[in-house]
Amino acid sequence: MRPPGSRLRPGAVFFVLLAMALSALAVGLLMVDGIGEAIIGKRQREVAEAARDYFVAFAHEEGLAPLARALDLRERTDPGGGFRYALYAADGRLLGGARLEAREPLPASGAARLDILADGRGSPWRVLVQPLSVGGALVVYEDIGERIAFRRALVASAGVALLAAVGAVLLAALWFNSLLLRRMETLAATARRIADGDLSARTEVHPKGDVFDRLGEAMNGMLDRIEELMTGMRTVTDSLAHDLRSPLTRMRADLARAMQPDLPQDARLDAIEQAHDEADRALSTLSALMDIARAEAGLSRDMMAPLDLAALAAEVGELFAPVIEDAGQTFVAPDPRPALIVKGHELILRQAVGNLLHNAAHHAGQGAVVRLAVEDVPGRIRIVVADTGPGIAPEHRGRVRERFVRLDAARSRPGGGLGLAIAAACAKLHGGALELEDAHPGLRAVIDLPAQSLGRPPPDSVMTAP
Repeated sequence: MRPPGSRLRPGAVFFVLLAMALSALAVGLLMVDGIGEAIIGKRQREVAEAARDYFVAFAHEEGLAPLARALDLRERTDPGGGFRYALYAADGRLLGGARLEAREPLPASGAARLDILADGRGSPWRVLVQPLSVGGALVVYEDIGERIAFRRALVASAGVALLAAVGAVLLAALWFNSLLLRRMETLAATARRIADGDLSARTEVHPKGDVFDRLGEAMNGMLDRIEELMTGMRTVTDSLAHDLRSPLTRMRADLARAMQPDLPQDARLDAIEQAHDEADRALSTLSALMDIARAEAGLSRDMMAPLDLAALAAEVGELFAPVIEDAGQTFVAPDPRPALIVKGHELILRQAVGNLLHNAAHHAGQGAVVRLAVEDVPGRIRIVVADTGPGIAPEHRGRVRERFVRLDAARSRPGGGLGLAIAAACAKLHGGALELEDAHPGLRAVIDLPAQSLGRPPPDSVMTAP
């Protein structure tokens, strides 16, 4: 069920885009109008001032009468132009040129805007009055009605072009908005399915690999991890309910037997000791599960620090050598080698290597040879525990790395089936994997780690192992 207020509203998006488009259109038209007017006005003023200067110079050289005849000739040959000229005497009489306006309404000097009736129609004119030193005044008339009409045509054509461009952009924006909503709705639908309890839900990822596909891949990876953790938690819960019930039941039975008042003292102490052993097994199982959970969740990364992996393997091998020899087996320690400084979780690495040696001691059988080695190959670091025992059938090698999995041959021996699970979680914590291989005969258990992720030191920092 979609929560209130979360419904996508394409109509609101449309009106927002429309308002933005209209604003952009208005700004564009204002800019075209303002810039066009400024350019045309500047050009026209330059023309009017140039004509004024020319006729003023003509009057100074030839006099007023020749200038009046020249203006009359121009008026006859080019009537109705955008620029028209008139020459007035000092008393206000028109000496020559355009008969548009009497002298009185005109300014004494400078520019002004007037509405003048010409050719039977009224239109706005800009006049530029220049008094002459030889007497009288020169008037330059500019018909700005044509300029206004041209500006309107320019604005209209620009408006049509801008409207077409804005329309195209608006359609593209609506299409992109629709695409965006569809892709986001896909992600939201996946999230709703997850919220409803369907942990197998995944978002659709297209092969084109755009930003939404990358987001979908990241989301699917996150969901894979969540499902893995949830499945692991359910497995741990179910396994605890199954595997801890027996030791707790036996411990309760032993304690109940120890509480019998008529039980002999030796039998009472024996029952208490058995209950103590059962409590130790339960605590060991819980501790191992906590180690696995912390490693798989990545919570142990904050405890990683540089350590000598070669020295660590040698120390763990020395610790487990007596256990292997007590089992009637031969232990081959790793060869002495220069220090291999890596960044890792020392406690979990020790526990993982120890579990592999412990499993070999328990399952390889008498007379087997158990070897511990550290292999430094290009790009990889491999901690190898190999034995010459019966090994594990290929079809079971995947299962035995899971929690509480014990093969039929091992069910008669004590243990919780967590040794290989801890080693696998340790390898995963360090960015690697636990591999189980055939040793011909026997089993090779390999903690395979990427060397680069462990931060290998440069050659001059390598130390010699003790």
